[in-house]
Amino acid sequence: MARGNNRSLLLAGLAAGTYAYFSKQENRDKAMVAFNNTKIKVNSYIESQKNKADMTKTGHSDPHDIDDNNMVDEGAMTSVQYYNEEVQDQMKETDTKDIKDTPVFK
Repeated sequence: MARGNNRSLLLAGLAAGTYAYFSKQENRDKAMVAFNNTKIKVNSYIESQKNKADMTKTGHSDPHDIDDNNMVDEGAMTSVQYYNEEVQDQMKETDTKDIKDTPVFK
């Protein structure tokens, strides 16, 4: 019970001190300037972290990001499929033509 009374007295003291401080226009202006500066700094920091996160994600897949891992997996399969269809098929055709066209010496 005493703990609740101490909290009430602490809050009442803080409220009275805040009222006394902000009763002057000069202090209110200082507080608004400090608040606006802090808001600008926080927004700037958040933006820099967003840009940094985008840049660090490039080329480094997060193991817990399922959608990104699926995209990386599909991209890898697309290039392998292209290689299999285009390059290897052309190599097979070239090899079979070479074998048919070369004379056999006995």
